[in-house]
Amino acid sequence: MSKRYKIVLIANTSNFFNVFMINHINNLSKKYDVFICCNGADNLKQKIPKNVSLIKINFKRGISFFHDIFAFLYTLYFFIKNRPDLSISFTPKIGFMVAIASLISRTKIRIHWFTGQIWVNKSGLAKIFYKLIDKLIFSISHKVLIDSNSQRNFLIKENVVTVNKSSVLHKGSVGGVDIEKFKFNKKIRDKLRDKYMISNNTFVFLYLGRINEDKGIVELIKAFDYIKKNKNILLILVGSIEDNKLAHLFKKRNKILYFNFTKKPEDWFSLADTLCLPSHREGFGTVVIEAASCGIPTLCSKIYGLQDTIVDHKTGFFHKVSSIDDIKSKMLYIIKNKKLVKKCGSLAKIKVKRDFEQNLITKKFLKFLKTNINYNEY
Repeated sequence: MSKRYKIVLIANTSNFFNVFMINHINNLSKKYDVFICCNGADNLKQKIPKNVSLIKINFKRGISFFHDIFAFLYTLYFFIKNRPDLSISFTPKIGFMVAIASLISRTKIRIHWFTGQIWVNKSGLAKIFYKLIDKLIFSISHKVLIDSNSQRNFLIKENVVTVNKSSVLHKGSVGGVDIEKFKFNKKIRDKLRDKYMISNNTFVFLYLGRINEDKGIVELIKAFDYIKKNKNILLILVGSIEDNKLAHLFKKRNKILYFNFTKKPEDWFSLADTLCLPSHREGFGTVVIEAASCGIPTLCSKIYGLQDTIVDHKTGFFHKVSSIDDIKSKMLYIIKNKKLVKKCGSLAKIKVKRDFEQNLITKKFLKFLKTNINYNEY
């Protein structure tokens, strides 16, 4: 009887696993003993197989010195007690903790998954510090996964990772898209438009994600202010507010509707005509490919990460990062070219099925793990 490898997956919150990893976890559990460590681990009980072990570790976003020390010690205790054969970590802080803990406990295979860099738009000591953390994570890891090819190229250019120790699954993303969940639903479209008194001929721009400055919310709203005099257009923002200073920009504003975090993003994609993602930095645009699966094209920043998700003027549209004028001009272009927008949406859906379907990504992920496990055994 062959040995069942112990694999531990560690991230900040249960929501990360719920959004990106469920299909991976379901397939991993058939062959390996899987441990999931995160804050709110119990939230996953109804989503994953019973033979998967859930370990609650109270990680916090951002830096909290004493809390982070305690979380690290608990992580180290877990590794020493359970002796996993392979670890996979996500996000810089968790990645750093896991790299140290897995090194001390002599975990055979250490993997980190890069999903974006917080130091890209920083300067001075903050940039040096966070970039150094990523370099340390890479140096301790046996291999790293990166969720987009453009991000990988950037990290290689910045001397953070090397070619031989870094990989991207197929065309990119962590978990791909469930194309059975993310599909256009006309009944939902009509229902939501009736509920919020949005006419059928109103063109809806949608932003769906966390509300903070890094997501380009300020530029998006200012650009929309210039064009909202056009009849029958609307901007809808859906997501949790992380920076309360931004709320005054969109609450109680003409032709802008705001809704809090949703567990059913696919409904909002059915309602919308074009997704907007004016981010300053992204590791990969998961929301872009989810919208595309529903036949909705995206207007987004031309930055690494997002460059892997659309083909300009074929499956979506790029604008210059942080440029209010360019966002404005591209929104006007989209309104005037509605037939092109529909065509882009149709092509985007085809691209998602070919490049980002979740079972395809899971297959590539399992092959990656098997290769590294077999290499280690050899």
